[in-house]
Amino acid sequence: MGDQVRQWLPAVGAFVLGVLVLKLKDWFKRLVDKAGAALYRRLAGSALLRRTALRRYTIKTHERHRSFSVSFQPARNRAMDMASVYVPLRTATGFGAEQREATASLHESRQAVVLGVPGAGKTMLLRHTVLAWARERYRPDLPARRTWYDPRRRHRVDLGTPTDIPVLLSLHSVDLDAGDITAHIVNHFADHDFPNAGTWVERALDEGRLAVYFDGLDEVPTTQRPRVAAAIRRFMKVYDRCRAVVTCRVAVYRGEFAQEAVPVLLVEEFDDRLIQRFLHGWPWPPNLAPDTVEQLLGALRDTPQLKPLARNPLLLTMIAHLYSYEYAGTDQVLPHNRADFYNEVTVSLLRDRDLERVRRFPATLKRAVLQQLALAAQSVPSDAYDRLAMPYEKVRREVGAVLERLGRPVEETDDILSEIVDRSGLLLAIDNGERYQFAHLTLQEYLAAKAVQADVLLDRYRADPHVWREVVRLWCGAEPRDCTPLVREVLAVDPLLAFQCLADAQLIDDGLADEIIAYFHALLGDESASLEQEAVVAAFGVVAAQRRARGAEVFELLCAAAGDTTNPARARMAVRALAATNVLKAARFLAEGIAELPGAEQALVAMGDLAVPAVEERWTSATEWVARVLWRVRTEKATLALWTGLTILRTSESRVVAAYLADLLRDRALEDVLRGARVLTGLGDRFEWVWKPFARRGDEQMTRAVGTLANYLTTIAADPTATLPADVQPDPRILVPLALVDTQADAPGRIAGPVDRWTGLLADPVEDVRVGQRAEGAVVREMTSAHALPHWRAWLIDRMPPQEARQTLDALLTSGYLTKAMWERSKDELADRRKPEWTELALWGLALYAVTGLGAIARSVAALLGWHPWNVSPHWIAPTVGLAVLLGGVTVCAPLLATGEDPEKRVKYGVLTWTTLSVPLSTAFALSTLLDNWTVAAVAILLLLVTVLCMRPAYRRVTVNLSHELLRLIESLATSYAPGQGPGASTSASNSTFVSNSLNPRR
Repeated sequence: MGDQVRQWLPAVGAFVLGVLVLKLKDWFKRLVDKAGAALYRRLAGSALLRRTALRRYTIKTHERHRSFSVSFQPARNRAMDMASVYVPLRTATGFGAEQREATASLHESRQAVVLGVPGAGKTMLLRHTVLAWARERYRPDLPARRTWYDPRRRHRVDLGTPTDIPVLLSLHSVDLDAGDITAHIVNHFADHDFPNAGTWVERALDEGRLAVYFDGLDEVPTTQRPRVAAAIRRFMKVYDRCRAVVTCRVAVYRGEFAQEAVPVLLVEEFDDRLIQRFLHGWPWPPNLAPDTVEQLLGALRDTPQLKPLARNPLLLTMIAHLYSYEYAGTDQVLPHNRADFYNEVTVSLLRDRDLERVRRFPATLKRAVLQQLALAAQSVPSDAYDRLAMPYEKVRREVGAVLERLGRPVEETDDILSEIVDRSGLLLAIDNGERYQFAHLTLQEYLAAKAVQADVLLDRYRADPHVWREVVRLWCGAEPRDCTPLVREVLAVDPLLAFQCLADAQLIDDGLADEIIAYFHALLGDESASLEQEAVVAAFGVVAAQRRARGAEVFELLCAAAGDTTNPARARMAVRALAATNVLKAARFLAEGIAELPGAEQALVAMGDLAVPAVEERWTSATEWVARVLWRVRTEKATLALWTGLTILRTSESRVVAAYLADLLRDRALEDVLRGARVLTGLGDRFEWVWKPFARRGDEQMTRAVGTLANYLTTIAADPTATLPADVQPDPRILVPLALVDTQADAPGRIAGPVDRWTGLLADPVEDVRVGQRAEGAVVREMTSAHALPHWRAWLIDRMPPQEARQTLDALLTSGYLTKAMWERSKDELADRRKPEWTELALWGLALYAVTGLGAIARSVAALLGWHPWNVSPHWIAPTVGLAVLLGGVTVCAPLLATGEDPEKRVKYGVLTWTTLSVPLSTAFALSTLLDNWTVAAVAILLLLVTVLCMRPAYRRVTVNLSHELLRLIESLATSYAPGQGPGASTSASNSTFVSNSLNPRR
């Protein structure tokens, strides 16, 4: 027995020792991690770890904003991808002003105030802007890479020279008693894995390297708002080099930054194109039909009162949720007003669809609890700090009071609260459950309207009109009750709110309704209060769209006012109100008077797809107007209508339509529409080569469609008298090949003019995007003139965006004109460029040569000098190896000393020639003579074959027909208009300079 114990003792000891080693290893690893974390927290703001901390800040920022949860989804734990769902907002500098992409507008202004209605997407705009900054520097969706100092594959953060480092501050949580704005910025960095950043933040602010986004001025308590606004104004003045953006509700903003002349940007509502794009990106349940989006769009067209709600991103989110789980695949009709819609949303969210979960509390009880909580939250004094969130103890008291009133045990308070939070998404627990708030203020206002009595509502509205304004409107539409007494009281205080209540109310005295309508009908065209115009127009639209007699009367009043030539301002406002009805008869009225009615074109554009059938009826009588309206609508339906016009109009009229379609091609969603369009044979046959580098498999139809557009564009370019609207920008994927390719040539040709004169003209990007683009465009025009390009080719280049125009000219100057065959083959050559493994293989091949070739050089030199014999016959092999290496070296050095048009290519040829001459001899004979064994030579030959295979892709890259600059241009075109890109996509203007710099080493 003792012997057996002694035999097993070493094994047991080894096992115990192994366990101890593993435990000690884990303990030591945890100790090192803790020590490293403590050291990082201590030194993160120091010069030693500053860039490391900023990299970690970038990663944390990306993680915080790459996805978001929508509380209206039953699967609360399923986050939605920001990049795929987000739809770019558009802003304007005033009502009726030109709309531009919001991200571009923010990039152009160092300081700005962004205004919008509730749910317009102001916070999402800032979050997406922050995410765009992080994604420029951190791309976890791309393959991870190894570094020389870390063999593990990691996603790198390429900071470059970081500017406009984003800081998103929610103003409802900014307490100036706890610290100034700078202190809150430091806390923000600490919360994003950049602790101890005080000194660095001060320096970054002084240098203007931060972009601070102040979100939700309207959510600041009323009494604290002036103080917070003053602090932001001081911040903007002291750190005027930093970007600063403030968001606020339109109804709450009181010009707090007007004296500082800070630009005001108004977030525009969704048009039909953005609605469609949002719905196509929505994560629909997999059991729904493939045409669910088309069904919902049709339902929205059939319910004109609901269409204005769909133009609000938040409400469109609710509509998508409601349709997903309540209406899709049924014959039910969508709600017809806001109050009914909110009622359906709350009922749907309170219905637990997970049949496997036990539901303890009925939906009616949970609804009563929510209404009481909403009323309590709405009743919080407007001067209270962070009035949107209620402390847990207050929430428990309110819930307990409801349970006691309804005869339920008060002990169920926490259980029912948890069930509401976990399963409905209407109420959110924040700060680790210490406070609660509604998912959005709009839902809180609706539920409060359901709970409050009329007399109490009037008293609270008089005490705080801004807080209770929306509640009054929702109260009027929430129930089929007589709203006359309340609306009459409101009319004496706020006529506009009374008009809005009239639009929402289900029952109201006809005499009072006529009085309100007459009052605002007399004010049509009064532009003294621009902030109220949109509300008046919207109210007129809702009333005129009603199917009862009052709606028909108001519709006729608006038609008469629209045709009043003596008062253009009145007519323009009436036209906008007709568009707000969202009914087909209004679209037909506006289409019939498109050339005479002021603002009819813009009104039809605002109606979106609803206007397309009415506008199409005017193809022959108002071709130019129709084409422009359809182009501005920019939806799939409008694009198909434009393509139809291209096939039925005369050639002279079709050219402009083709230019509009070429512009729409920049939007990938509309590109897919053209991909399925019917193409006339013959028109595009000569230009099918244009689309070849960008074509998908089986893209013959699209190739012919683009060829048709290219055919028309060449006729426009060749006609010196032809003009296009300045805002039409045909797709560069058509313009670039037309400008680069000589269709009559069989071999490439060069253009006259000095090349070196233009090198480096645009070396430094201009910080202001508009100034930079104007400067770049001026240089392009000067270069075009200096090289005496034909008029039509210069016209094509002039219609390109400045970046593509400069790159096209650069390619023309360095490579000359291309043949059609060269352009068609560019896709294959670009595919080789895009394979990163080729580069790695080439480097491995050179490394193999370095290891074996040095030995061959040493042995051959030793044999020639007689220091060491070469034990392989014949003896002339030694000098042959040395000569091969020598010739290879000369081949490499000669291009370095030579001058030519493309020295980079000559050097590459030299390297490959050297490898070709040296590797076959040096590899084989160096290895064979090391052991004087020809078996090793066989191994050397195998290594030689591996080396040749490794170098083959590099050789193909050097011997391509297209220059490096031209391939960069084609790659830029292919990636710039990838899915989700193009006009209206999420590519911000802030990326323009970044992309240009990364593609062009001269900049």
